[in-house]
Amino acid sequence: QGRVPGVVVTQNTGAPGEGVSVRIRGTGSLGTGGTSNGPLYIVDGLPTQDITSISPQDILTLSVLKDASAAAIYGSRATNGVVLITTKSGASGKQVIQISSQIGFQNPVRLVPMASTDQYISIYNEAANSDNIGQPSFLQRPLITDAMKSGLPNIDQAKAIMRTNALLQTHSVSISGGEGKTKYLLSGSYYNQQGIIKASDFSRFTGRINVETEVKKWLKAGVNMNISSAKTDLVGSSGDGAGGNGGSVVRYAYFRSPAIPIYDSNGDFVDKPITYNLFGDGYNPVGMLAYNNNKKLNDRLFGKFYVVLSPIKGLTYTSNLGVDFTSQNQRRFDRNWGTLNRINNPNRLTVNDDRNHTLTFSNFINYAKTIDRQSIVVLLGTEAIKTENYGIGSTDTNFANQNGTLTYLNNGLGGKTVSEGRSGNALLSYFGKVNYDFNEKYLASGTLRRDGSSRFGAKNRWGTFYAGSLGWRIDKESFLVDNQWINKLLLRAGYGVVGNQEIPNYAFSDAIGVTNNYPFGYTKSIGYAVSSLGNSQIQWESSNQANLGIDLVAMDGKLSVSVDYFNKITSKLLVNQPIASSVGILSTPPNSPYTNNGKILNRGLELSLNYNNSIGNFKYSISPNAALLHNEVLSVNSPIPGGQYGSEYVTLTEKGYQVGSFYMLEMSGIFQNAADIFTSAHPSGAPPQPGDVKFKDQNGDGIINGTDRKHLGSAIPKVTGGLNIMLNYKNFDLSLFFQGAYGQKILSVLNRDIEGFYRPFNVTERYYQNHWTPTNPNNQYPRASWSASGNNAQISSRFLEDGSYTRLKNIQFGYTIPKTVLQKYGFSTVRVYFSGTNLFTFTKYSGMDPEMTVSDNSKSDGDRASGIDWGTYPAARSYNFGLNLTF
Repeated sequence: QGRVPGVVVTQNTGAPGEGVSVRIRGTGSLGTGGTSNGPLYIVDGLPTQDITSISPQDILTLSVLKDASAAAIYGSRATNGVVLITTKSGASGKQVIQISSQIGFQNPVRLVPMASTDQYISIYNEAANSDNIGQPSFLQRPLITDAMKSGLPNIDQAKAIMRTNALLQTHSVSISGGEGKTKYLLSGSYYNQQGIIKASDFSRFTGRINVETEVKKWLKAGVNMNISSAKTDLVGSSGDGAGGNGGSVVRYAYFRSPAIPIYDSNGDFVDKPITYNLFGDGYNPVGMLAYNNNKKLNDRLFGKFYVVLSPIKGLTYTSNLGVDFTSQNQRRFDRNWGTLNRINNPNRLTVNDDRNHTLTFSNFINYAKTIDRQSIVVLLGTEAIKTENYGIGSTDTNFANQNGTLTYLNNGLGGKTVSEGRSGNALLSYFGKVNYDFNEKYLASGTLRRDGSSRFGAKNRWGTFYAGSLGWRIDKESFLVDNQWINKLLLRAGYGVVGNQEIPNYAFSDAIGVTNNYPFGYTKSIGYAVSSLGNSQIQWESSNQANLGIDLVAMDGKLSVSVDYFNKITSKLLVNQPIASSVGILSTPPNSPYTNNGKILNRGLELSLNYNNSIGNFKYSISPNAALLHNEVLSVNSPIPGGQYGSEYVTLTEKGYQVGSFYMLEMSGIFQNAADIFTSAHPSGAPPQPGDVKFKDQNGDGIINGTDRKHLGSAIPKVTGGLNIMLNYKNFDLSLFFQGAYGQKILSVLNRDIEGFYRPFNVTERYYQNHWTPTNPNNQYPRASWSASGNNAQISSRFLEDGSYTRLKNIQFGYTIPKTVLQKYGFSTVRVYFSGTNLFTFTKYSGMDPEMTVSDNSKSDGDRASGIDWGTYPAARSYNFGLNLTF
């Protein structure tokens, strides 16, 4: 994150065990979920889209291929870039043992200041008095009296769900070496993270074996295998529960009034007692966590067996058999509890068990030849990938007993549903690449690849993709060869076309479901019906990218600069396209058909720089990087909505705007008086009152309605950057890493809920102190009124904020013990260090974390619904102590 220009890396949420979102050179696809815009990872030559089971301690090198001319050799899944990962291996010589250990503590930061009990009562009564004017007595809201205030607590509900000093630890050990013709590495690691929110935890064990032996001078064989086992204790971390994983507990904590205690006098959780019915109906977030029981187990075997033949000089043949076997089991019990048993009624136990098996068989030959001043390298190969998925899910309701050991005994009165599914896909590829070098001065390469995917129908199964690039080492020319300042000056140009197949299996065909019933005589019978529509004409999405770059190394390697300009157009977009509502339940995703619809442009400029030098024993390195990005939808058959909130959508992807552009009313201020209301546009019906939100009349018809919505920006940053600073003095080292993103927007749905005043939830402290009153008129926050929420709480630019931020992501201070001290103890290297992560964040965003805005509600919308904050689990600040040993 922040190390490579043009690569945007964000955590999905701050919850332990969560994955990351990686976007290379923008958002080019409109498909569902993260895979449609995520890169392809190549781990030791084996393709995958999931690296969560790889221990960072096992990684030797990591590089990013952004240019299509470089990524095209990886074909159909390289349209969004490629990340190459090489893991550590053994070396001939003596045995080396490495031990790495780190332990730290995490704490929450940037909690939103909320109104206290006294402030809540004050603003509640203010709103009630305002809304009661002109209402008959039986419709008037009751006030909170002085007698009711007596003895009320003042609970910081958000702080109550948080842990302080949550433990974070990781430990690893590796043994490597080589004896005779065999090299080996064995490693194991353990990672454990307590979440900063109670009941959220993650642990993972990882083991790796990497062995290679020279069977003959012309034959090598090896195995490189990674095995992992992970356990996650899940809590609701984003969204309001519509996504199926439970609503964000952070969201519920901010809803909850500070006047409601967590426990009653018997030590039981307080939900919504009648005594406190004026203080809202939000759930008790601490009780939600205490009764939370949602565990996920993940086991994975990932790696390859391989042989390498070298029959003649310059020629090698490599054959890989890759395996990727995963097993996931999730068991969730939603316990029934709360006032009048209102929460999770009826209770339910849900168990999901999934198996995914992928086999990869690749074979390729590599031939290198040098003749005089010319060298040529030829690569020819084929790759076959087959994936099989199996899943079974069960939901059972109305358990009679919920004992302390969480063993649930069904009374037989509940309803049980079981779903089972099996699917698979296959990919067959042929590829070739030629690299040509003349006198180390003129460089050229060409790539051709043909991919066939079972995800498309028979007529459109195959796609052909290609790329080419040219390079000129200007520093090798006679007019620069004697230059003492420039060490390397390379001009690069490339163009490539790569494809994308990220759609569900069998999307080319209608799906038939058996979940429907029909009457036959006097009995109910199982009925078959179309459950999702297919499209037999669906075909490959393709991305055409041109790249122009220049690399400079100067001052004897002290200064290096790289500049790239790229222009990428993705066409025939794979889109789950909504269709006419007359079709019924099949008109909207995910039941509607996939189509090839539209084009997207991503154009940008990337700059990276590194300067390193030394002054005596003091060494330093400064490495800034930055990227500019322009994202635009060039064409689309019809606008595609996204980010559903209630009955409306908050983004619209259409021609001329960014993917996932926020589309809503634009707030222009607050009505200050009757004259202001009379001369301004407002919604039809009852006129607004002074203190209500004023919206901009975009079409000038004098009425505010849906036709006045406007594109107001998107969650895609216009500028991203990072800064790395490394300082060394003798055996001491200090590093600082800053990272930031600028120009993106965040829609705070959480603020709409706690500042919209549409239910008696708690409000933010800033709203309480700055909302409009006759004695405190302003143009920022409207008056306190539930009856005005139909106007004031509308999704609009009122809740749309600048998401730009700069973050001190990491700082580390270390000391390496001198070797003269270590030799007598048998160690070759010992280093101790202290580090801190997420120490400071500079942003105008009012929420907890400007980086984490992914919502479970809109996962099916992918990047068309990014930047919507429902109260997402935030990142933690951590302080760590580490130790590295080598002997």
